Amino acid sequence: LLGMLDTSVPVVAKFRRLLDSLPRETLPDVVASMIRTSNKEKLQVLDAVSLEERFRKALPMLTRQIEGLKLLQKTRKMSPDAEKRVLSVRKGGVFPGRQFNLDEEDEDEDGDDMAALERKIHGASMPEAALRVCLKELKRLKKMPQSMPEFALTRNYLDLMVELPWSKSTKDSLDIRAARTLLDNDHYAMDKLKRRVLEYLAVRQLKTSLKVIVSGCTVRPAAKSD
Repeated sequence: LLGMLDTSVPVVAKFRRLLDSLPRETLPDVVASMIRTSNKEKLQVLDAVSLEERFRKALPMLTRQIEGLKLLQKTRKMSPDAEKRVLSVRKGGVFPGRQFNLDEEDEDEDGDDMAALERKIHGASMPEAALRVCLKELKRLKKMPQSMPEFALTRNYLDLMVELPWSKSTKDSLDIRAARTLLDNDHYAMDKLKRRVLEYLAVRQLKTSLKVIVSGCTVRPAAKSD
């Protein structure tokens, strides 16, 4: 996939060097992060336990992206006007046999998509510092070609920032038994870390406002946990 992209772009060259230095067992996760696809498909890769299963789920995504770029490049070589007709590689990848006209309507569609994302960013009620970062990344995203791996990374980052519960909070649950069961079900091993979490909850039962020193860092718990 990287061989089909412009290596003169710094992010592509940097990503190529990164892949050369990564262990092979991390490739499915890297593929899932750089390819433009749905969050559901990416979660399927992350949910897979065995390495073989992770490769089986990531390989079709990679193949689909490569085939889409091949068709795009082939179409561009046919004629200058052919650039207006390419296979869609948005939101789930390539759809074999279907062609879309990239005329003004498609440009409007891209603009509407970015406009909708910008509205979501403004409506997420995030802190001012986070809002500035998101708007800066959105500005970069608008100028970035979709074929760049960084496009998918930046878009996924913005989607995550929008989905975070910035202005929502829940009532603290200090049930130590329930917390222990939840930690054991969701996390393997890490007994020392889980014990510190349970100790923190035990202290919170006795005192609602406190400071806890964890590995040299001061933690000031809020009245409500996000």
